[in-house]
Amino acid sequence: MGRLLEIAKAAVLGELADRTMTLAELSAYWRVEFEERAAIREYDGGQAREHAEAEALREIVERKRAADEKTKKG
Repeated sequence: MGRLLEIAKAAVLGELADRTMTLAELSAYWRVEFEERAAIREYDGGQAREHAEAEALREIVERKRAADEKTKKG
C-alpha cells in the first residue's frame, strides 16, 4: 500500500474509534464497491492511484457506516 493510502486509512480508522477496519475485513460486496470507486477516481477523475484508493476507502467506510446504522434502526 502506498504511503498516502496508509495515512488516509489511519485517519479513517481514527474516526472509527469504536471499531477498526481494514480493506481485508470488508465483505466481498464492499470490496467490489471500493475497487470500483477507486478505479473511477483514478481513470475518470485523473487522480493518482494512491489518492484514488485513499478517497475510495474513506467513501466506502462512510457508506458502510451509514448502511450499518440504517440496518440497526430497522
